[in-house]
Amino acid sequence: MKNMLEWFSKRTGGVVQRGSRSHGLIVLDTVVELDNALKSISEGDEQTALKCIDRVILNEREADRIEDSLCRDIVDGSLKSQEREDLLHLVKKTDKIADKANEAALYLQLIIETHTEVPKHLWDAARQMTSELLLAVRLLIQAFENMGKNKSEVYRHIDSINDQERLLDQLDYSSFRKILLSDMDHKGVMLVRGLTEALEKSADACNSCAETLGMIILSRGS
Repeated sequence: MKNMLEWFSKRTGGVVQRGSRSHGLIVLDTVVELDNALKSISEGDEQTALKCIDRVILNEREADRIEDSLCRDIVDGSLKSQEREDLLHLVKKTDKIADKANEAALYLQLIIETHTEVPKHLWDAARQMTSELLLAVRLLIQAFENMGKNKSEVYRHIDSINDQERLLDQLDYSSFRKILLSDMDHKGVMLVRGLTEALEKSADACNSCAETLGMIILSRGS
C-alpha cells in the first residue's frame, strides 16, 4: 500500500502535467464547458453554446489521451497486480465522467441543429444539474489530492460526493417529470431527456469513482 500511495502522491502534486490530477482537471474542464453551453443556450445564445460544445469535445478527447498515458504508467510494473487493477478502475471511472458529459453536449448540439424548441424552465433545470455535477467533480479532485496524505479528508469528500449524487438523482427525476409535462413534441422529449439522462450518468460515474477510491483505502487499511 505504501508503494501505491507514493506512486499516487507523485502524480497528484502541484504542477505535475500528467497523471491523476491532470486527468481530473481536464474532466472538470469538460463539465465546466458543458455548464457554460447550457448557460448560453438558456440565454438564447446558440453560437456561444456551440463553441462551448466544441470545447467539451476537445476536452473529452484530451481526457482520453491522458487516460491512455496514465494507464501505461500504472502497468509499468512498479505496482502489484491488485494495486494496478484498482488504479486502472479508478482512472477509467474518472474518464467516464467526461464521456457522459460529452454525450450530454452532443444531445445539446442536436437540439440546436434540429431547431428544437425547449422551454426555458427545462434549460434551467438542466443547468441546475450541471452546477451540482460541477461541485461533485471538484470534490472528487480534492479527494484525489488528499490520497496518501489525509485519509479523513478523503472520506469527508467521498461523503459529500455521495450527497451530491443523491441530490442529482432527485433533480433528474424532477427534470424528467417536467419534460413529460411539457408541450414539446416527441423529438424534443427524446433529445432533452437524453441530455438530462447523460448528466445523471455522469454524476453516477463520479459517485462510483469516489466509492472505488474509498474501497482502495479501506481494503488496505491505510
